[in-house]
Amino acid sequence: MKHELEDGRVVDIVPISEKIPTRWFLDHINSLIAENTFVLLDKKLTLKHETEWKKNMIKGVRDGKRICFAALYKKRIVGACNAEKGLGKESQNIILGISVAKDFRKAGLGEFLMRKTIAEAKKKLKSRNIYLHVADPNKPAKKLYEKVGFKEMARFPKWAKHKGKYVDVVWMLLK
Repeated sequence: MKHELEDGRVVDIVPISEKIPTRWFLDHINSLIAENTFVLLDKKLTLKHETEWKKNMIKGVRDGKRICFAALYKKRIVGACNAEKGLGKESQNIILGISVAKDFRKAGLGEFLMRKTIAEAKKKLKSRNIYLHVADPNKPAKKLYEKVGFKEMARFPKWAKHKGKYVDVVWMLLK
């Protein structure tokens, strides 16, 4: 599916598949890690790790436990959003994750990816609750999540370390 961004660029939004080169996923996540964004990872990943991640993600989609979309632009991943069922007694709850490349932020891509992923998760994963967590200093992300309909439900003071300092992490629930 083609999607035009607010700045006129057009991206392809596709479900995760074997057809997308693993190297593209690796380059995407490693660029976020190098940028020192608020992603949980702090060390660059290897192709072996990313190959295993992609294999598990595709298996989760086939098993009806995950949804994952990638935004492609000129042979690279510029955004990704996934929803994953919890384990066991929490299987009706879905955790959402999103990443957008620096040069594609504030162009409407994150909102589009989130809304598409949420719609698919409600339909295919039969979610009761959809939630995410975000580092409190990540104001642009929090603003996006609130725009999509998430509300703060819990705050964990000084929970994660970012750039040498402990920061609050906020858990948000889709209302």
